[in-house]
Amino acid sequence: MDLKDVFKALEASENGSAMVEAVKTELAAIRKEAADARVGKNKAETDLAALTQKHGELETKLAEMEKKGAGDQTELQKVQSQVSELSKKLEASEEARREADAKRIQADIMAQTVDALTKSNAVDPQEFAKLIVPSITINADGGYEYAKADGTKGSIADCAADWLSGKAWAVKDTQKPGSGTGTGGGSGDNNTVQAQFEQALGL
Repeated sequence: MDLKDVFKALEASENGSAMVEAVKTELAAIRKEAADARVGKNKAETDLAALTQKHGELETKLAEMEKKGAGDQTELQKVQSQVSELSKKLEASEEARREADAKRIQADIMAQTVDALTKSNAVDPQEFAKLIVPSITINADGGYEYAKADGTKGSIADCAADWLSGKAWAVKDTQKPGSGTGTGGGSGDNNTVQAQFEQALGL
């Protein structure tokens, strides 16, 4: 189901317009976080590339000076110091790149998980995504997957569908009120749904 179909179904339900706006706002925020993380990762890679090039140029210069074995020792020491200092910056830049990439990956997984849960009409996609994301890993091709109960690999959409399976309380009722579905249970049923919801979120 596409998001436009989800929104159409939600709008037909009670307080549907408000729910659609809330979901759109939530998705926009999560997608912006993922986009910002990608920008940060790209900047970290650019900075690292510039430092790597400068470090290589200084190492070449130092090697040439040492090979000559003569000349101004003060200048030689200066270049050695520059190489040492740049090596430290290079190491820090590499660490920053790794952190930026890890942040990008987690933001991307979160965005895709929330998207999958939204398409499945989950009651609270963002909160449920926090429970699902730890199960998702990166495969050899750079894509995302999770291990199914039968040992096979599934997609993020599969993971969301499997998690929601059997949890009727976690899925929105998009049918119009008064349609004769008989979902308006008593207070005991409501308490059970609330308890299951809180248990899932660790409340």
